[in-house]
Amino acid sequence: MKDLFLNERKTWASLLFLCLASRLFGTIYYIEDPDSLRFALGVLDYDVSKMQPHFPAYPVFCFIVKVFYFVAGRYALSFSLVGGLATFAIIYFTLEIVRIKVVESFGLSLAFILFFNPLLWLMANRYMPDLLGVALCLSACFFVSKRNNMTAQIGFLIAGLLLGVRLSYAPFILPSLLWSLWISKHKWRLLGASIAGIVAWLIPLVYITGWDSLVVAGQVQTAGHFSEFGGTVTTEPDYVLRATNLLEGLWADGFGLYWLGRHWATMGAAIMLLGMIAMCWQDLVDRFNKTSLRNSLFWGCVLYLAWIFFFQNVIYKSRHVLPLLPILSLLPAYLIAQLNLRKRLFQLVALCFLSCYSYATLHLVIQHKQPSAIAQVYNYINDMNDQKLHVASTPLIKYYLAAQGIKAVFIPIESRDDLYRLEKTEDSMQLVVIGSPLNNKIPQSKRTFYHNPYVNRMWSELSVYEY
Repeated sequence: MKDLFLNERKTWASLLFLCLASRLFGTIYYIEDPDSLRFALGVLDYDVSKMQPHFPAYPVFCFIVKVFYFVAGRYALSFSLVGGLATFAIIYFTLEIVRIKVVESFGLSLAFILFFNPLLWLMANRYMPDLLGVALCLSACFFVSKRNNMTAQIGFLIAGLLLGVRLSYAPFILPSLLWSLWISKHKWRLLGASIAGIVAWLIPLVYITGWDSLVVAGQVQTAGHFSEFGGTVTTEPDYVLRATNLLEGLWADGFGLYWLGRHWATMGAAIMLLGMIAMCWQDLVDRFNKTSLRNSLFWGCVLYLAWIFFFQNVIYKSRHVLPLLPILSLLPAYLIAQLNLRKRLFQLVALCFLSCYSYATLHLVIQHKQPSAIAQVYNYINDMNDQKLHVASTPLIKYYLAAQGIKAVFIPIESRDDLYRLEKTEDSMQLVVIGSPLNNKIPQSKRTFYHNPYVNRMWSELSVYEY
């Protein structure tokens, strides 16, 4: 027993080192998209009224990254360090929730699947709070599942802190919190712990931002998210498209499996996974029983899936599926553990899956280190070094460029009328149009910039037209 304990400690220590080292290796030194820009600016100069970052402000996440920034001196490294720790926490609490030891075949398989999960790795390096939010979700669910009152209070405290990291993940932990409250004899203590977690970040946030400014930011961003730009069912009501893109987000983005136009390695991983399911089908049927339907974490996944389908931008942003990935990772990990008990041929199938799976992830991570399409556009325009340059683009692209110091005359394009007025401008004006060409003018040059959409779906192809 003592040897097993020591082996577990060594395995966890090694895993912590690998999580930190690998995510530091994947560090990106450019601003990937406008969302990443807001969080980078939030670390350097936190100001919710300037959308640095946007509401709901993410104060706990920004504070944690800022602490690392004071030590590391570079915000890119700080985000990766937080991402590495969050990755380790996700692996640890996923194994703890399902009560599997990391030194067992099932545990090692699950740790491998989570460590090499493509979306988890990419988000560990992106300047965003999502991965830390997943880690807090799982830790809260783990602690509130305990019958011990003090342990459950820790879970409710973490739940309160979670709202200051990723508010939109609240539906995922809600069933676990409600079940814990239902069976507890100390309901007010649990609620008090949750309130304490909220107060810990809300009071400093109000002090820094100001109550009126915070309310205005909240009203504007909430109304915008649900009725204008948030990608909810209100603004994107095509249910078939939402379902298709949500499936792609889970299958292709979430696990790096095959979708039309993807690399052969993703097809290999998909074929091997389907083969493993077929080989272990009876084991899966026997394993899943009615008690699974009474699991609060299961219903948390169901509630969260419904939440993102209707009220998150699942069409253009696959990262919303992140909280579901650790739970779904149980399937391939279980299949690998089962095949490991069988003949060598079955073990070879599992090995082929892991090889293709990890290769596809490493390929994406290396591609992620190269600038995104919009970052390439920024470099291209910045190299022009012309303050008299006129740049026509959407307001979001204008924000991305201007916030990073591009000196130019920006012309926002929000409607056809704006485009029509632009086409009537003098030919002597040096003009750059980002996105689409003008109808009645022939550009002097055209440059198109790309990145892999499975690294980041946003603006994976952007053209720059010079007039």
